[in-house]
Amino acid sequence: MKSCKVVKDELVLVDHVRIADHFFEKLVGLLKDKVLESQQGLLLKGCKQVHTIGMKFPIDVIFLSKGGVILHLENNMLPRQMSKYIRSAFWCLELKSGAVQEHHLKLNDLIEFEMN
Repeated sequence: MKSCKVVKDELVLVDHVRIADHFFEKLVGLLKDKVLESQQGLLLKGCKQVHTIGMKFPIDVIFLSKGGVILHLENNMLPRQMSKYIRSAFWCLELKSGAVQEHHLKLNDLIEFEMN
C-alpha cells in the first residue's frame, strides 16, 4: 500500500499515512488495526462518508476537497458511529483521536500530501 506524509504550512503533521485508493483497501480501512499511533493515519481517496463500526478505538476524521482544503471535521469519532455525508469531499483523512486539536486544524485550512 502506498503511503504519504501530511503537511500543513510546510510542517509535517503525520509522517506515515497509508493511502487507500482501491475498493478493498477502503472497505477494510482501519478495521484490522488495534491502535493508531500519533504519526499514523489513513487517507481514503474518493470518500464522502465513513463509519467506525467494528473499530477498537476513536479517531479524528478530516474531509478534504480534491485540492486539500478542509471541508468538515469529526473530532473523537467513537466506535460504532457514522459520519456526516460530505458531498463535496474527495479525500478523507483518519487520524488518532485528538490530532485535530493537537495540530490546530480548522475549516478551510490547506493540507498537502507528500509521497514517501
